[in-house]
Amino acid sequence: MIDKVKEDLFYKGEFSFSYSSLNRLLFSPKLFYKDYILKERETKMEKHLIEGRLIHLLLLEPDRFNEEFVMTPLKMPSDSVKRVLRNVSSKIVDPNNYVKLKDLDDQILKALKEENLYQSFKEDSKRLDKIVTEESQEYFKFLQTTGKTIIDADTFARCMDRVVIIRANDDVTKLLMQEATDFEMDTIQVYNEKKLQCDLSDYKFGLKGIIDKYIVDDESKTITIVDLKTTAKPLENFAETVDFYNYWLQAAVYSLLVIKNVDEKQQDYKIIFKFVVIDKYDQVYVFPVSEETLLRWMNELNRALQLANYHYSERKYDLPYNFANGNVTL
Repeated sequence: MIDKVKEDLFYKGEFSFSYSSLNRLLFSPKLFYKDYILKERETKMEKHLIEGRLIHLLLLEPDRFNEEFVMTPLKMPSDSVKRVLRNVSSKIVDPNNYVKLKDLDDQILKALKEENLYQSFKEDSKRLDKIVTEESQEYFKFLQTTGKTIIDADTFARCMDRVVIIRANDDVTKLLMQEATDFEMDTIQVYNEKKLQCDLSDYKFGLKGIIDKYIVDDESKTITIVDLKTTAKPLENFAETVDFYNYWLQAAVYSLLVIKNVDEKQQDYKIIFKFVVIDKYDQVYVFPVSEETLLRWMNELNRALQLANYHYSERKYDLPYNFANGNVTL
């Protein structure tokens, strides 16, 4: 649905595509419009996303754990129940006035209907019994009193075990644990979880992203970019995962961001991109991306930016470019 007021407000400001927003636009301009222009994007808090973020933090910035996470002593509710609890919490008029979950029956029932959960139950009391549990009440309390991501002890322990496994891999340790020194003649600069942004001279939008780690080596004239991935599939299927999730686009965006943000003399350095992957069986491997493949991905990024420019400049978000221009046949 087009909303000219929100659309005009969006276009009054500056916008930079992240990998996620660019990927969303290429997949479905209509979803991009809803998520980023109307700002009706749902915050995803599924278990695998939380655990992926936690592993990143424990590996690269463990000192920031308390800034982003809080641990509940009880077990966590299911993902579906958490969605209901977040729904209820988001609609509390005065967030500074703590309200107990057991006093919000009407709001819970409304949220259950919106989430289409437990609607097969004939009695409201049975629906409420599924939500108002000891674990849920504790989780709801944390939702109202902290803006941090809530995890339980089992989640922390499970992620910490995986961090130990990753660190036990010598190749990964060399990459992830490498740090710059204070030595004046050190030729290496190391950046962890670095937020980067750049303007694009050919477009009215920019790019942005948070790079897990990159290492600039003035002696070898190389820039090594490292991206950590957790996957629910075995290592041998990671190439398929790269295609399915468009991780190639992420690698290209990150490479361009780094090139645009290093010193001018470093912009001609060779880019080395590596995926550090831990799979469902806790197998760990460093996937280097070949020069040829990275160059192809960078060229495909250029094409992606051209498509993004069509939608962004023309304000056309009904259909992907090829469909909008009648280029698709069966």
